[in-house]
Amino acid sequence: MPLSNVSSVCSGRSRVIDAAERLFRARGYNSVTMRDIAKEVGIRQASLYYHFESKEQLFVAVTELEFEHHHKGLQNAIEQQDTLRTQLNCAANWFLSQPPVHLLSMLHTDMPCLSEENLKKLSASSRRCIFIPVQQMFEVAQQKGEIRSCRANVLAGFFLSVMESIPMVISGNEVGAKQVIVNEMIDVLLDGLTPK
Repeated sequence: MPLSNVSSVCSGRSRVIDAAERLFRARGYNSVTMRDIAKEVGIRQASLYYHFESKEQLFVAVTELEFEHHHKGLQNAIEQQDTLRTQLNCAANWFLSQPPVHLLSMLHTDMPCLSEENLKKLSASSRRCIFIPVQQMFEVAQQKGEIRSCRANVLAGFFLSVMESIPMVISGNEVGAKQVIVNEMIDVLLDGLTPK
């Protein structure tokens, strides 16, 4: 295949992925059709199948790319920090700077529609890319004596659940209000609710 055709195929695939990501994010897996994606890209529906065999394959590709994006962002956000509090703050700021993942919603509405193989694939990918980096922050903090011994996986689940709920608590794009909620959440997580 000539080089110009290769770059054209890559460009076409990228456009399909970008359009599918926008639609899946806005409407969810079940509500989006291949026809919707083709219309968004500005191509015939049959042309989509040149890049992806099915809507499910396209959803898996889009979601894996989204998880990888978060993995890189989380790693970059936390790797230069030396305390759990600053790591949590940087991780929270990363999540707030990105369109919401809606991981819990995805687990309950989109992923059950997938084949068992793709369900396992995306579950493993979300765990590796998003959950494990957060869990490791808590594990390292325990090893360093920053926090008491506690189930790091539960703490990671708590942190990620709170991050997903922030857009629901705040109307609009109030960055200052989001930061206040992040700081309160981190204080509660690390210092508890009991007055000192």
